[in-house]
Amino acid sequence: RAEAPDPQPPDNIATATLHALDGMAPAGRWASRLTLLRNGYDQRYDDARHRVDLDAYANRALAAFGVNLDSDVTTEFAELMLGYGLTENLTVGAIVPWARTTSRLRLSEAASGGIAAVQGTLSGLGYRPLATRAVAGFSDPTLGTLWRFHRGAQDSAILGFGLRMGLARDDDPDHLADIPPGDGSTDLRFRLEYFRDLGSGWDLRLLGEHQVQLPDEVMARPGGTFSSAREKLKRNLGDYQEFDVELGKTWGDWRVSGTWHRYQEEADRYTSRLGSDTRALSANTDTLADQYRFGITWSGVRAWQAGKLLMPLIVKLELQDAFRGRNFVDVRDVYLRVTGLF
Repeated sequence: RAEAPDPQPPDNIATATLHALDGMAPAGRWASRLTLLRNGYDQRYDDARHRVDLDAYANRALAAFGVNLDSDVTTEFAELMLGYGLTENLTVGAIVPWARTTSRLRLSEAASGGIAAVQGTLSGLGYRPLATRAVAGFSDPTLGTLWRFHRGAQDSAILGFGLRMGLARDDDPDHLADIPPGDGSTDLRFRLEYFRDLGSGWDLRLLGEHQVQLPDEVMARPGGTFSSAREKLKRNLGDYQEFDVELGKTWGDWRVSGTWHRYQEEADRYTSRLGSDTRALSANTDTLADQYRFGITWSGVRAWQAGKLLMPLIVKLELQDAFRGRNFVDVRDVYLRVTGLF
């Protein structure tokens, strides 16, 4: 039988290892994690942090035609993370994400001819007709490394660095319902995590991540939505940070957890070589979101050590919901994560 992924006795495995919180692979072995996500939303938080209908801005423009738009968005997401342990404290690996997003659009009119007028106006500006649209494909993959620079009897700390490669296709400027699987920006990712066993089955996990979004070029409409001109613009998406404060409680092979998550992003910046006014593209792009997560995890590490499983498996189900934000969708996520060591 292969050696256990952690040298500690079965009843004294650190929580970060027992429940695969840290993403580290055992020395000379592989770790894989498959994440499946589904979410949906039909509301958003505006720049004043008020929860509003997703179509509030569009319906102000459509009111002149006597037309109302009602839409909702659903995302199905899959991510495969694969890492190899060069040593007990150094893991290298890759993350490959895939997404399918469906934007369902429903138009209604107060009088006959309103919808036709809207579609004709959009066509004259070079837009495709407003209609339900589903977009699927691979998002931006990441290559990176995790270094556990501290490992004590009750706590550990990890530094991470990654290069996220902007390979996802660009947003289609001619389709208002187009939501690509990724933003296509190449990013530098820096991560710091800290884990501590608090005693009596309680544990604490802290995370901070900073992502530097590198400049690139995209085809866009400098005047924003409902403008006609298209132009290749220099783009610099705002750098962003994510923070987690997670408290967990373990009973045997089971762990429940509650997490406060913060996401914040600086405003996007666009520049035109032709001198076009790009302020409309940057308006209301500085983002803030506070979310909570509740999770339940089952660890099969001890069952594997006892010879009951062919490999260590850890399964986690998690619900995440936004409760406060600015320029962010009011989204609810459901995650299923399966981690295996081999």
